[in-house]
Amino acid sequence: IKLNSFVQIATGKTENNGVYIGKDGYLFEKFEYTDAQKENIKMAEKAINDFAVKTGLPTYFMLAPNSIYINQDKLPNNVTSPDQSAIINEIYSACTNVTCINTIDSLEENNNVQLYFRTDHHMTSEGAYLLYQDFCKSANIEPAKLSDFTKETVSTSFLGTFDSKAQVPFQKQDEITVYKNDINTNVSGDYDGKKYNSIFNEDYLDKKDKYSYFLNGNNAKVVIKTNVNNGKKLLVIKDSYSHIMAQFLCQNYEEVHFLDPRYYNLPLMDYCKENDIDETLFLYNVSNLVSDLGIRNVR
Repeated sequence: IKLNSFVQIATGKTENNGVYIGKDGYLFEKFEYTDAQKENIKMAEKAINDFAVKTGLPTYFMLAPNSIYINQDKLPNNVTSPDQSAIINEIYSACTNVTCINTIDSLEENNNVQLYFRTDHHMTSEGAYLLYQDFCKSANIEPAKLSDFTKETVSTSFLGTFDSKAQVPFQKQDEITVYKNDINTNVSGDYDGKKYNSIFNEDYLDKKDKYSYFLNGNNAKVVIKTNVNNGKKLLVIKDSYSHIMAQFLCQNYEEVHFLDPRYYNLPLMDYCKENDIDETLFLYNVSNLVSDLGIRNVR
């Protein structure tokens, strides 16, 4: 794959294995919005609406754009991609029973810093903090300030999923930064029944999958208990964009529960009652939501 990529670039091509080779070291997975995906979205919208009505809980929906939209100026010349802002607005307009959170404005207004990894589909901590602020504004809670944290660079050699597909020679590596304080470094966590006293797992920093440093990678259920003694419990129904946001979300809740419907198959409405959940946040990225089949099982 790497040899093929080298030949592709040498002959002037700007795509390899479904990944665009952009400017300034940015890679982008090709994004399409097909009729089949639109049908998936209809089922997701119904699942979210039904969940909000039946639980009666304050329910928030955060749909984050991908790098291919926010960083479209980094795309190769003459390459275009579906308008994710229009897609988000279309989806939000069908979600009448939830509070839909604007994620576009803050990302566009602050794109002078790196909000997404160059080589991976996830956001950086800086991008995640902006989404955290957007959530707090909608939920009417006070966000923690960046000055409340100590910024730490935990890796300078991250090559993510886009790099694995494209195998671009001499690809510039990403840095992984994290924001730590007395709250997010003093937690107890239950990861599918395994106990860890952290939301950060340094073991992954020596592996290929360095993003799993955040929240220990993909799990069906993660429960984080903090030293924020306010009795508030947040349920996050999510994809992996939420993992890097965990460092911020736990600032305002005594407990944060993360459930991934792709792997968690029990009734979520029962889960809310059994665990005295106060609020629910659906947190997804556009590319994942349009193709994800798990969220339709929310019940």
